[in-house]
Amino acid sequence: MTATRLKKIALTLKLRWQLCSRLGFFAVRGVRVRKIEDRSVVATGSYKGQRVVYKQYPQENAAVRAKRACTELQFLERNLPEPNYVNGCIDTLPDLGIVILKWVDGETVRQLYNKADGPEREAIVLQVAGWLKACVDLRRKEKPLRAAHLVARLDVSDNGTLTSEERSLLEAMLAEMAALAESIEGKPVVYTSAHDDMTLVNLKIWDGGLYAIDINKERWLPLMRMAARFLVMKDFFAPPDGQDLFHGLPASEARLFLKAAGVALRQKRVVRYFIAEQMVRVYVARETEAEKQEYARDRMRAFLQGSQDTA
Repeated sequence: MTATRLKKIALTLKLRWQLCSRLGFFAVRGVRVRKIEDRSVVATGSYKGQRVVYKQYPQENAAVRAKRACTELQFLERNLPEPNYVNGCIDTLPDLGIVILKWVDGETVRQLYNKADGPEREAIVLQVAGWLKACVDLRRKEKPLRAAHLVARLDVSDNGTLTSEERSLLEAMLAEMAALAESIEGKPVVYTSAHDDMTLVNLKIWDGGLYAIDINKERWLPLMRMAARFLVMKDFFAPPDGQDLFHGLPASEARLFLKAAGVALRQKRVVRYFIAEQMVRVYVARETEAEKQEYARDRMRAFLQGSQDTA
């Protein structure tokens, strides 16, 4: 039995005891830890006969985090127009850092996208863009962009996991970002609070609606940064062979998504900058196998070969 498996079992027993002691042994059933992350432990189970997700935040500021998560989810649940949804908050146990969330049926956007064909993929991309646009319509403001700040935070010089080839490629990406940052620093861009980790596994489609899951708080970010997160996670680790590319990503779906989400495509350098930022960030996270990392390197090379004025 692996160390991770043992840790999940131990955390399951602890969480089950905490929940049953507080909510009652007959109210809580089938608790099982599914995911352990730095910022939370995620479990599934049932509460008063309803299938739910239990999320527990680390002890430091746990009560504040639980309240923030529930407040944001309740706001979005009340205000997002159909067919745009979140997995709403049922209750919180702030002193334990626990939020009890509604379970969402259906498949993730990643699962649906992988088995879809061209037109179906475009429809999925448009539905995700519609959810993001609904968040922008709900809350938006323009703020000066701190582009240089993000470049500084992505320094890879002391990353010992990189080969010399990888280091050279990433340093070229950062150099491109730095050059772009000089021209866009302080530029007004649209910010919104939607999803700070807008990946395909954090989105589900069920009964015609799109549900965002794993939202942890109100967090205002540049709209283009969230859009770039989705696009990079969608295609970064897939082979780019034969594709018409837009900053290293499939051009047709990228333009379709950005336009539908309300991104200002005329801000060409801002668009390019955030695609680069997400490519570097995702690559150094090392969350996939070696073959797919090679596809990611191909996409970064294609990005660097492209023009800043591509739109």
